[in-house]
Amino acid sequence: MWRSILVFCLVMAAGSATAQTAAQQNAPFEAATVGEFLASCDKDVSQCDFKLRLALLNKLNSRDATSVCVKDAHSHEPVITWLKAHPETHAMATEDGIYAAYKSLYPCP
Repeated sequence: MWRSILVFCLVMAAGSATAQTAAQQNAPFEAATVGEFLASCDKDVSQCDFKLRLALLNKLNSRDATSVCVKDAHSHEPVITWLKAHPETHAMATEDGIYAAYKSLYPCP
């Protein structure tokens, strides 16, 4: 529910109805695949960072979650770099690919 409210607020902040439609189609939080997500991140870094954090939280709340130990306050750059370096993730669902990156980059000891 909170996710829907937050997404709604972000869309409303975009401006006019035309801008809202364009923002929804190209926004990182609307990307269905990692490839689409990476393309949209080049256009909007702040929403990209938001989607990375949201995806991680969603995956960590799932039943079969694997812990990650993020040590950086700004982990979005390493995650984006990792996703770009792993084209095999580009067809994956966005949250699955993001979570794979976090698990690979930030395993817990």
